[in-house]
Amino acid sequence: MFTHAIAMGCPTDPTILGSKGAGLAQLTELGLPVPPAFVIGTPAGRAYLADGTLPAGLMDEVETQLRTLQARTGRQFGDAADPLLVSVRSGAPVSMPGMMDTVLNVGLTEAGAHGLAARTGDARFAWTSFERLLDGFARTVRGIGAGRVEDALLDVAPLPDPAAAARARCTALLQLIAGRGGAFPDARGQLREAIEAVFRSWMSPRAVAYRNDRGIDDTPGTAVTIQAMVFGNRDDRSASGVAFTRDPATGAPDVYGDVLFRAQGEDVVSGEYDTLPLSVLADRLPLVYSELLTTLSVLEEHSRDMCDVEFTIEAGRLYVLQTRIGQRSGRAAVRLAVDLFDEGIITAEEALCRVDDEQLEAARAPRFVSDPDPTDVLGRGLPACPGAVSGAAAFDNEQAQRLAAKGFRVILLRPSTAPTDLPGLLASVGVVTGRGGRTSHAAVVARGLNRAAVCGVGELSIAADGRSAKLMGHQIVAGELVSVDGDLGVISRGRRITAPAQSADPVLARYLSWRKDYVTAATG
Repeated sequence: MFTHAIAMGCPTDPTILGSKGAGLAQLTELGLPVPPAFVIGTPAGRAYLADGTLPAGLMDEVETQLRTLQARTGRQFGDAADPLLVSVRSGAPVSMPGMMDTVLNVGLTEAGAHGLAARTGDARFAWTSFERLLDGFARTVRGIGAGRVEDALLDVAPLPDPAAAARARCTALLQLIAGRGGAFPDARGQLREAIEAVFRSWMSPRAVAYRNDRGIDDTPGTAVTIQAMVFGNRDDRSASGVAFTRDPATGAPDVYGDVLFRAQGEDVVSGEYDTLPLSVLADRLPLVYSELLTTLSVLEEHSRDMCDVEFTIEAGRLYVLQTRIGQRSGRAAVRLAVDLFDEGIITAEEALCRVDDEQLEAARAPRFVSDPDPTDVLGRGLPACPGAVSGAAAFDNEQAQRLAAKGFRVILLRPSTAPTDLPGLLASVGVVTGRGGRTSHAAVVARGLNRAAVCGVGELSIAADGRSAKLMGHQIVAGELVSVDGDLGVISRGRRITAPAQSADPVLARYLSWRKDYVTAATG
């Protein structure tokens, strides 16, 4: 049996369900509001990668699971009048944020978009949802390059009505898809192709590079989570967001997150949009905000660690889509270990085990001794991952890798980052983005890699020849020496003087004393 329904009492083994599926099982067991879902386990993923085809009988199992989703939602998959739509998401046994593929709104067709518009009375919602599916299907499933997709959309004449404009873009995307692998399929054809694409993404260059850097085994493969869609783009009382039970950059005991109204999940983490702080929910949807805070508290108490939670609000109703132990900076790892011990949540031995050698090295990294000269400041943004680093400016993956190969420390500057920017992030010691918040792709990956990061600094445009960039009106030349302060969110010209971190950080000093005492006791 390759598929597993997410329900009370289901297995929670991440080696079978993947981290995402195991997280959904945990959420369900805790009685939290989770859209119905099922998982195609990692054995099916390994079989697909070995043979290049889906295992015999898998789609029959998927059909059985779909019938359960239909019964629970009251909607039919592939129906033209009121379709059940699903997300198709990757789920590695070890979390690999942003490295593999997702396709949203699977099951929507052109006829279904007409039906959705009629049922909801909102043509904009229906056609932008269809556009989202077609855009993701073109890039992720059919492998059409981002440049070709963007060119096809640029050729569409602008229209004043948002719904009509989205429908025109859908027509262009349907034509583009038809030219690569045949006409856009019906609902079940979409689902099959999306499942195969997610399995293939396990071996994508960025996923392989990430595993190589993190020392993650290639063998397990990925699971695929198929979940009934809920819509953060439904209306003005709908939103998508990401929340952490504590600050993932510093470890401070404050709920942190970003939210974006009238948006679907990938919009929040893409870095392409200016998100809002989680606190705006307290004013706009206070009951939802209160429920979210309760949910975060339940999850941290259950996990005994900082949690990362993805959620959607549809028409004022909260749904939790994912939970996992949150990626954190080295400095946050140290503070979390100390604070959780002080709060009586973990033992001293557990606290010592919560910080690995790489995180400790990052936490001990030097800090800048003083503020930069005001005339050298190029921009200020959100401190997304701590660190004080100086290096040569690079504006794309190739530049970053070329400079690193020559022995330079590199600072990667991008308007925003996507999973395809992983080679540049791996080659750099710091990253700066013009857009995006502290839950954006750049921020999450930087924390996982312990790279100093500043996000949302403002307008950052790169010259067509890639040799220079403008950051808030300041010109920066490729290879120019710049400094990034990931603690304060400042980027400046030139190299700045640093000093050891422990001299300014009593929490780190305390943790190091524990570690010294533990080593002394262990060695007699």
